[in-house]
Amino acid sequence: MVGCSSGQTQVYGAAKRAFASEGAPAAPLDARYRYLRANIDGRVAFLALGYLDQLPEGATEVWYSGSGEVFRLREGRIVGTTGLRGVRNWQAVRYSALPAWAVPPSSTRPDRPSEITRFTRERDLMPGYRMAVRDDIVQTRIAAPERTQALQVQGAGLQWFEERSSTVPADEALPPSRYAVTVANGRAEVLYSEQCLAANFCLSLERWVPHAAAAAPLPTAAAVDKDS
Repeated sequence: MVGCSSGQTQVYGAAKRAFASEGAPAAPLDARYRYLRANIDGRVAFLALGYLDQLPEGATEVWYSGSGEVFRLREGRIVGTTGLRGVRNWQAVRYSALPAWAVPPSSTRPDRPSEITRFTRERDLMPGYRMAVRDDIVQTRIAAPERTQALQVQGAGLQWFEERSSTVPADEALPPSRYAVTVANGRAEVLYSEQCLAANFCLSLERWVPHAAAAAPLPTAAAVDKDS
């Protein structure tokens, strides 16, 4: 991670100390940071949140693993990766008509069909210079799955969504994605997701609370740059 600021280095260190085996962190997690428990193609790791990048497209969370991998998430969806091995990284992602998470009232039955939402995503993949891979995505609300990789995120308050896509070129097609969404203080948040970066490379991401202590305020990209 050449050129990292001291703040980024501290976050990277927190993630590295949290390297996991059999799903549990190898050391107590530093409660100053926020975490995702990631099951990355069968390997469990804890990602530490570095900063929030305020972009015109929307606020983007930047997460670091102890192995030097970087994930960029916007509204719970992966919009960029760096440092992953065995798969093309998503160098850039562009959405057209991306909807907000439309969480219905809790009285609505989740097993009833919901209104279909459609939008488009373009992905630039590296290495290999595969640019503008187009996914036409259909989002629907679904009942809670019987099995997931989630350990902390459970409960009747979650609303589940599934996103299926048709892809051009077809050889870059992806399996469906699933998202568990909750609403707190009027704001929808993805607490758990299952997403794929390639047909044979999938992962789950779960918001992880180490213990009751509050996390430190989240730095912005400007604050990180100032600390460089």
